[in-house]
Amino acid sequence: MKVLQQFLIKSVLVTGANRGIGLELVKYFVEQNKKHSGPPVKVISCSRRVSAELEGLLEDIFHVELEVTDSRSVLSAVKKVSDIVGTDGLNLLINNAAIMQHGKGVVGCSDQEMKETLDVNVVGPLSVTNNFYPLLKLAAECNSHIPVSCARAAVFNISSELGSISNTKTSFTTAYRVSKAALNMLTKCQASEFIKDGIVSLSVHPGWVRTDLGGPRAPLSTKESVEDIAYMITHCTEEHNGMYVRKNLVPEPY
Repeated sequence: MKVLQQFLIKSVLVTGANRGIGLELVKYFVEQNKKHSGPPVKVISCSRRVSAELEGLLEDIFHVELEVTDSRSVLSAVKKVSDIVGTDGLNLLINNAAIMQHGKGVVGCSDQEMKETLDVNVVGPLSVTNNFYPLLKLAAECNSHIPVSCARAAVFNISSELGSISNTKTSFTTAYRVSKAALNMLTKCQASEFIKDGIVSLSVHPGWVRTDLGGPRAPLSTKESVEDIAYMITHCTEEHNGMYVRKNLVPEPY
């Protein structure tokens, strides 16, 4: 059963929003705003650069420059987003920004590749979430009459099935696999700490998607993936806190 309609969310922030799944998420929320007659969701896109496709959406969204590995950039983004959301706080933070350097196993993975991948895929979401936490907490407090959900306050960490330790049968893309396994643990830690303030945290496998990261052989389009993520957004409750899930909120094995 759908717990809350998406349009009850007052604000959403998406990192890595200039392409791929992040861009498609921004498009989704813009389309939802056009479909519903209620107050529009404040859609906040964050990325280092503005792609041509994202530029075409700027009239309908708020764009904030953000480099997730740069602490000064993160602090600057928090100030700008605070001005956008005001006393309502931030309802939904989607940590989507990530990198993957293709094809390298353990022996082919350099120290530098591992450090860069962990910096973007793990330290980035840690830094972004910690710095935006006061705005998430504010939203949860403002919506204390609403059950724990994305309409109250939530963190969605975009993970991958490649982060599943129990399902790992190959070393292909070692650094990326390690980073997503670490992100899943980060989500668990966030969930245990944040829930006391009414903030739900999930780690989400978006499917194998045709993006620059997923490659051309992937079976899912970005639109199909985002439709699946949208289901999770509208259906997640406190019982899903700390879970690692895929389509239809089905648990993914750690």
